Amino acid sequence: MKRKYRFLATAALTTLLLAACNNETVEENVSDELELTAESRIIVDELNREVEINSTERVVMGSVLPYFSTWFVATNSTDEIVGIHPNSYNAAAHSILKEISPSITDAKTNFIENGEVNVEQLMTLEPDVFFEAAAQEKTVNKLAETGITTVALDTNTTTLDPLDTFKRWLAITGDITGTTERPDEILAEAEANQQMINDTLAEAGVTDADKPRVFFLQYHNDGEISTAGTNMHGNRWLNATGGIDVAAEAGIDGIKAINMEQVYEMNPDIIFITNFTETQPEDLYNNAFEGQDWSEVKAVQDKKVYKMPLGIYRWYPPSGDAPLMLKWMAQKLHPELFTYEIEAEIKDYYSRYYDYELTDEEVHSILNPSSEAAKY
Repeated sequence: MKRKYRFLATAALTTLLLAACNNETVEENVSDELELTAESRIIVDELNREVEINSTERVVMGSVLPYFSTWFVATNSTDEIVGIHPNSYNAAAHSILKEISPSITDAKTNFIENGEVNVEQLMTLEPDVFFEAAAQEKTVNKLAETGITTVALDTNTTTLDPLDTFKRWLAITGDITGTTERPDEILAEAEANQQMINDTLAEAGVTDADKPRVFFLQYHNDGEISTAGTNMHGNRWLNATGGIDVAAEAGIDGIKAINMEQVYEMNPDIIFITNFTETQPEDLYNNAFEGQDWSEVKAVQDKKVYKMPLGIYRWYPPSGDAPLMLKWMAQKLHPELFTYEIEAEIKDYYSRYYDYELTDEEVHSILNPSSEAAKY
């Protein structure tokens, strides 16, 4: 069931209250009405700014790319989303979310031009709220000056908890929309999955020496090999599921372009390919890139190169599928310890939380996303 949220404007509340003062017979009705509605809400965003939210009927999202899936998790709806970044739109258009909540494909992208927000185009969407990455502080301030209600969300975190960003965004979304039930249930499941992983690794006596050494292929083409190290999502997922980040071992912080010689030096046991590049495992197995010989890398030799899944959003950054991401990655790192059928786990999760019965073909597409999903 889709949830709708409306906020009664202050002026309307004032009129209602004055009427109650002049007529004692409507006092009880006013009380009942106030219990069912809410005044404009003031929230504190992740630039520590107080932002007044009057309505969420028309929502637009900028370079905070994963946030549309967080909104869906919190509200069970994408109907309010009238605009998203082209990169977000492409992920949504190639995800299962378009089947669960088709209105996401109605969102406009034309307010982003050359990677920047075009204020004039944005205003044509008449947004009640615009969500932007806190790192784009100049854009946030410029939009605030135009009178567009803008909420800044931080995409960075200093903790090793892979769910930290997701938790913070859900909390802010709950403050804005008043929704907490489903987010709380999903976070509880994620925490239970994390505890299961911790217990399993501990009972098996897994030490650092037993953990596979892992490389994340972040961006990739004929001319670029970029990996991600500390302070990135992959590093946090590995910390949570029992892997060693070879880029972090090499002193790489954030995302950095490297060469094949550095890849040879790292020589990972496993390679995970993100959904921010079109590259597929077969491309590395077949040495499809000019000037790059991946056949010397252990992960390629052992056929342990995996494309990261894409469910309601890409599983690499924060998304509503985070509890599944924990199980998927733990199984890839330690298949002998985590023997559940991930396909069944995905079907059960989508049935319980999204009220959607996945087909075998849809599960396959989640676990094997196309290269098209990385284009924008």
